[in-house]
Amino acid sequence: MIKLRKNSSEQIAFKSKLQNLSITMGLLLIAQFIFILFQCQFNLQDVLYYTQNYWHNYIFNIILLYFFYLAFLVIFNRKTYASFLLLGTTLLFSMANFLKISYRNEPVLPSDFSMIHQLNHIILMINKVHMISSVAVILFLIAAFFFLKIFKSKPIFTIQQRLLLSFILFFVFYSFFNSNHSNNPYKIIATSFGITNIYWDLKEDYSSNGPLAGFIKNLDIQVMEEVPANYSYEAVSEIVEKYKGKSTEINYDKETLEDQTVIFILSESFMDPLRIPGLELSDDPMPFIRSLKNETTSGLILGSSYGGGTANVEYEVLTAFSTNYFHSSLLIPYTLLVPNLHEVPNVTNIFNKKIAVHAFNANLYRRKEVFEKFGFDPFIYEGSNVDLTYKDKLDNSNYISDESAYQEVLDIVENDEEGGLFILLTTMQNHGPYEKDKYDNQFQVLNDLKEREKTRIETYIQGVHYTDLATEKFIEQIDAMDRPITVVFFGDHMPSEVFEGFDDGNDETNLAFYETDYFIYSNFETETLDYPIVSPNMISSIALEQVNATLTPYYALMYELQKTVPVIRWGEYYLSEEEIHVYEDELPTYVHELINDFRMIQYDITAGEQYSVELGMFDFGS
Repeated sequence: MIKLRKNSSEQIAFKSKLQNLSITMGLLLIAQFIFILFQCQFNLQDVLYYTQNYWHNYIFNIILLYFFYLAFLVIFNRKTYASFLLLGTTLLFSMANFLKISYRNEPVLPSDFSMIHQLNHIILMINKVHMISSVAVILFLIAAFFFLKIFKSKPIFTIQQRLLLSFILFFVFYSFFNSNHSNNPYKIIATSFGITNIYWDLKEDYSSNGPLAGFIKNLDIQVMEEVPANYSYEAVSEIVEKYKGKSTEINYDKETLEDQTVIFILSESFMDPLRIPGLELSDDPMPFIRSLKNETTSGLILGSSYGGGTANVEYEVLTAFSTNYFHSSLLIPYTLLVPNLHEVPNVTNIFNKKIAVHAFNANLYRRKEVFEKFGFDPFIYEGSNVDLTYKDKLDNSNYISDESAYQEVLDIVENDEEGGLFILLTTMQNHGPYEKDKYDNQFQVLNDLKEREKTRIETYIQGVHYTDLATEKFIEQIDAMDRPITVVFFGDHMPSEVFEGFDDGNDETNLAFYETDYFIYSNFETETLDYPIVSPNMISSIALEQVNATLTPYYALMYELQKTVPVIRWGEYYLSEEEIHVYEDELPTYVHELINDFRMIQYDITAGEQYSVELGMFDFGS
């Protein structure tokens, strides 16, 4: 009889545990469903798609949710309160996430909470339907909380259990806040589940990784690999004073940019295909740009990325900072750094007017926020308030042609009567994929390749040829204008999935896959400069040298840097005098001092107190 009672009580206890486990799992599944439903903007097809394709990541998110649930249990020691808080915070976060995606096409980030003091301004941006729905949800949660207080529930843990769990949870949450540190347990486990970085599209990042995992990844964004040992107001002040003196020396015969127009053209995936080792073509697809490069300041840009990285090249070109000094967790400064900075000094600051044109939408890389920080006004893109006027596409391409993008710029220049104008044009014509029937291909690959590989190359090369034709026409129209105009043309990176078959892994030939072409053309007489190979962050400084512009102290620093070490890449430096690549510890003393000055200012602006802004590093005549 006693044994039967014992078995019966064990069965009851087991059923009770099983019931509790089922309730907990149901709770976590509901929370995860709320997360992804709001993330997908209530599109059930998207919910199904992401769940089917990224189920392993969603399991990881459910595990993360359990830790938050456990934390609520430890704090309140009541299941009803913990369950309510888990679902309530999930609903509030998801609602905020839904609204931000609706209005900004990007999810909620940890940095957004720094704007909580601006909540009154944010509320004014929300439409009435969203406002009423949000208020209704908040009122419902408040009412539900007071309703729950009516019911009494038993404590879950003893004091000793709560202390032990608090100790464990401390380390769990500590790992969350250090999620991008190497050898961090969170990072190791998350990677094993399949969590990846898609920082160029944060909406996709949250959708595929799960909103909670996506949010946690952004808690630990480190800026610089190293903090300068002597960083202080005094150390920055000493550097600023040094380059104020140098800018005064340099500027004695320089001119202001008040009457000039400078146009930067970031040509998507543009490079000279004839530089690919072993590639044989039926004809030269870019004869005009090749001839122009022979007559102007021109050369190669040696980048750090292959097949992508447009936003990083754009960042380096505009700010003259080097992404090589950033921490590995800071994959894309546009999305993870620039919107959070108080000041973002860049080349546009020395112009009276600055306009950005993007031949696509502005959904990626947080460009709208970034360009507002940079001072672009207006920023013209597909769907903007000041929409693109020209949207023609070539053959069967889905992208706006370079000719249309160029015409957009020409209209802006023609309508400007004062000068002192900076224009950034980012094209899209040569973006992948490079599939059959995109263009009516006129060029043939003579190598013996698989048909699919050959088609991709021929399609890409046809796009390069279209760019060449459009650029020739553009330069002719620039020449016809009776005002000083300078065009800075550069490719951002190699095309992806086009030339991989020619990469033999050899260090010497491999460089060709990281090099793109640039030229700087002025429709008035200028000196032809000799910079055969440079990093992207040197381009703006070289352009200022070509137009003989007065320099700020910062560009006086860049002037010395481009003359001495025009390439900074992967911990290596290219010494222009010796024409060799060396590591930092092999740099001559005077070059090492120059690099330290540069790195100190970059740290000060991107991770420090921005002393150099206050001290006049980026101003004229300070």
